[in-house]
Amino acid sequence: MPYLTITATQGLSSDQKKQLLERSSDAVVRSIGAPLKSVRVLLNELSPDSYMDGGQFGGQTVMYEVDFIEGRNEELKSALIAALSKTAHEVTGLSEQDIRVRLSDFPKTNMGMAGGITAKQAGR
Repeated sequence: MPYLTITATQGLSSDQKKQLLERSSDAVVRSIGAPLKSVRVLLNELSPDSYMDGGQFGGQTVMYEVDFIEGRNEELKSALIAALSKTAHEVTGLSEQDIRVRLSDFPKTNMGMAGGITAKQAGR
């Protein structure tokens, strides 16, 4: 934990995808101090006809959804948002105005590990 789901409009090269995945993972580690081994990143691509921005089709975007266990303060969350926005901008060339980051805190009892152990039971 944390889990990142990146949704991007199509058009990124294989190298850009790899960079986006790796650098996003690194941004999480640097900004909130999560251990690298606990970070999971998934990239979904949208076809051009599957995204509309302000009533207009054909726009480009990168959107992050970050799920993590509750307990991080506002300062860490702001640092994570800034780090991910900057990363997506640097990798894709999109303006940070076209990049979004959404954070979701999960109660420790609502996140599970192997064997049905909750994060709270695991001492997190």
